[in-house]
Parts: sequence; structure tokens; C-alpha cells
Amino acid sequence: MNFSLKRLELIDTLSTLIKIVPNRTTLPILSTVFIKTTEKGLLLRTTDLEVDMECLIDAEVLEQGEVCVPIGKLFEIGNSILAEDLSINVNETQRMRIKTSTGKYTVMCQKTEEYPEKRDLGENKLNISAQFLNESIKATSYACSKDELKPSLNGVLFDIKTGSITAVATDAHRLVRYVVKQKNDKTEQILIPNKFLSIVSMGPINTKKASLEIFGNYVLIKDERKKITSRLITEKFPDYESVIPEENPNTTKLETKNFLNVIRRVSLMSNKTTKQVVVKLTKNKTTITSEDHETGGAALDEIESEHTGEDCTIGFNAALLIEILKNQTTKEINLLTNTALSAAIIKKVGETETETTTLLMPIRI
Repeated sequence: MNFSLKRLELIDTLSTLIKIVPNRTTLPILSTVFIKTTEKGLLLRTTDLEVDMECLIDAEVLEQGEVCVPIGKLFEIGNSILAEDLSINVNETQRMRIKTSTGKYTVMCQKTEEYPEKRDLGENKLNISAQFLNESIKATSYACSKDELKPSLNGVLFDIKTGSITAVATDAHRLVRYVVKQKNDKTEQILIPNKFLSIVSMGPINTKKASLEIFGNYVLIKDERKKITSRLITEKFPDYESVIPEENPNTTKLETKNFLNVIRRVSLMSNKTTKQVVVKLTKNKTTITSEDHETGGAALDEIESEHTGEDCTIGFNAALLIEILKNQTTKEINLLTNTALSAAIIKKVGETETETTTLLMPIRI
């Protein structure tokens, strides 16, 4: 196996592929990148058995072959070398020699027999434009659960209808529903793992020009030189419509940045375990307080607001509230409340092309 290529193109590709490699695995082969020469250039592929990505890059191929290379080591070497051009060959003993104009580096590789085969995706069920995908990921993926014991909450549900696509994510403490208008030929519900969405959001594929392909238990997005596939989550997603309150009678209009900053300040004195802040909503102002009985610390701060309805005092987990507010893209928001024990709803003021509804469960005061 013998080829030469540009260093920058190699490390740029490896920087994306390495995100798929599992941090801990009982299969050492998954810590490698599968490299194969083709007529069109060099094919590189990584997988964690759930998400799979392959990239085609330009290379001058002198001798055909395939090999599995430790991706971390190859990435480190590529980043350290200053030369623009690399000449790489692999001999029969699976030793990779990387040559530059000034030096030579040797990396021990593995044979490709143990590397997982390309998956059979099965029958194609649906092809839709991926234009909606990037903004949907930004709006919802932060609310996905990181608890591996709750696989149904480890991804984003996409409810595809003929005139719109609804993306929903929840970790059981908060929920985000994001609706975007888009014409589709068919209807379908799919639950896509957050890891796949996080790779897509890094921009290796231009979602504005790509299509999302749905198969039996897999999802695929590709362009001419890159392809990402993932196994879909098959566990049942919660009935999100029944969770969102139909009507919260109290409405408080708040400036997003001011509300975020005051929550950050006051939360500094909250209990490290509960992270509780108490929000008191009254006619012309909103008062935020926190208290830590263990240390004796406390904080109180106020901001101007417009409140209609009855006065309401409600407690929130400050960390969750801060993350929600950081993901609001409008200057102002409406905070819709009912009672101290009812879920609060956050709506963006002035949102026109899309509709975002964020739910946050309260903490008992």
C-alpha cells in the first residue's frame, strides 16, 4: 500500500472522524481508522457500531491496499508535522511509514479483517430535504438526556408531517419542541441519537444541499465525499404533547440577556446540590432569590418585567434554567406560569418562521 496526499486535508478529515471513535471500548479495533485506496482517492472510515462515517479525500495512489491505523496516533503525528505533503506506505508487517521532506515516522497498524463490515441499511423508507436539520439540532439537542439507562431520551424525536417537521428533546426535567415548516412527501416518526446529530452539527456535510435518508432502523446523510449513518433508537419516546400544558394563565415578558445574567449571579449563592433559585413574578418586576442553609449564603436581585395574571412564586434548578436561556435566540421571552408546582413554559417573543416551546419542571420550594 503506497500513496501520497496533502497533510491539511488528512488532519481535517481525521478531526471529524475521531469524534466517532469511542473513548472506552472492549474492541481495540474501534480505536482505529479504516483506510482503503480507491480509484477516486483515499477512503477513511470510523465507527462505534452505532454511528458510522466515511470520507473520501484526494490522494495519489501508487499501490492499492487497506489497513487499520490507530487514529489518535495518526492525528497527533499529522498535527505535529509541518510539511505540506506526506508520502505514506504500509508493508507486509503492517508497519506504516510516514515520510516528509525532513523526517520519517513509523506507526504499527492492524489488519482489516477484524474491522466491522459496512452495514446493510435495508429498504429505503423516506428521503427528505435536510435543510431543517442544522437549526433543529441547535434548538433541541441540548435538552437530550445523557443518562445511558434512559435510551429513549438520548436522542431527538423528529415528527415528520406533510407540511412541517417537529423536533422534540427531553431529559425528563425539561423539554424542547421546535416546529419548522417544510413540505414533505410522506409522514414518519424517527428517534435519532444525539451523537449522530452532534457530528452533523459540526458541519462536515452541508445540510442545505443534502437529503436525509430513512431506512428500516437506520438514518443516513451524505454528499459526494462524505457519508454518515446511524442506528435509530427503537425505544418508545414519551408522549410529549400530553406533557406540555395547554394553558398557563400568567405571562411574564422578560429581556432574555438580563434574565440570564441575574439567574447566573443569584445562583452563585444557591445550594450546590439542589442549585435552586426562587423566582417571584409580580406586576412590574421579577425578584430572584437563593439561599444555602449549609453555608449561610444568600442572594436577592431584581429586574424589570411585564407581568399579567396573578403573582406567582416558583423554584427552578438554576443550571437547567441557565442552559435554556442561553439557547433562546430572541431579545425577549415570555415566561408562562400557573402554580408553584406546575411546569413553566418559555416562548420566544418575535419568532416568526419557526415555533419553539420550552418546558421546565419546577423544584418544590
